[in-house]
Amino acid sequence: MKKIDELLNQNPAGTLFHYTNASGLLGILGSGKIWASSALNLNDSGEFRYAVSVISDHIRDYLKRAHGPTNTLLGKVQEGLSTLTTGVQAYVASFSEQGDLLSQWLAYSGAGNGYAVGFGDGHFSAARLSGFTLVRCVYEEQEQQTLASAVTEVIMEHIQEEDMAKLSKALAAAVAMKHPGFRQEAEWRLVKTIGLGMGLSNEALFREGRNGVVPYLEAPLSVEPLLIPEAITIGPNTDMDSAAIGLYTLLDSKGLFPILGHKKVKITPSRTPYRP
Repeated sequence: MKKIDELLNQNPAGTLFHYTNASGLLGILGSGKIWASSALNLNDSGEFRYAVSVISDHIRDYLKRAHGPTNTLLGKVQEGLSTLTTGVQAYVASFSEQGDLLSQWLAYSGAGNGYAVGFGDGHFSAARLSGFTLVRCVYEEQEQQTLASAVTEVIMEHIQEEDMAKLSKALAAAVAMKHPGFRQEAEWRLVKTIGLGMGLSNEALFREGRNGVVPYLEAPLSVEPLLIPEAITIGPNTDMDSAAIGLYTLLDSKGLFPILGHKKVKITPSRTPYRP
């Protein structure tokens, strides 16, 4: 559990950016909240399954070496891993330490319609009070193995004692495991887990997705009535001047334009050599 607590207690050193399109930007600034979708409905549908596979492989390797009563319990954990992808929903909102990444513009912003909205650690206080955890993604395989071992131990304890608090922490840590090929994203995630059949799904909202209904939660990013981001990067497009004027006018309409004396929102045009 120590390894899990160490991971979940980390804080970002700088600004974290959420990539979105114009509709998403309007929603975030208008509501002061961000959507955290079910991990099974992320852009890469295999992300959560990757974490489960890492844990499953860890257990399989252990079973090859070990013998005794623990094996029976580990076998139950192995059998129950598939339930973690359906019976317990992990809700995720993604952020990156990098505010101008081509891969993120391609994945989230659409054709010339993207923004990376920057938040400081203080912005996540309200989400933490609502039950979310901010966790750094883990890409290095050795660190993943150590984390998989810690998660497995917690799941074993849950089978015997049904400690949901520890299990929620373990699942938040599991969701943090990503394929090493994505390390450039330097991702952090707001995560909240909800078990089906526990009467807590009434928190969920729903939207239409590529594969039917997608459940999501709203994570608050401000305890104040007005959400003031630290920075916004304007994604690649064919008319950056027009995009900048549109964004300035939007901020002015909300009383966020620097001339009015509010905290300045740093606006930066993308330098990525990509044109939609």
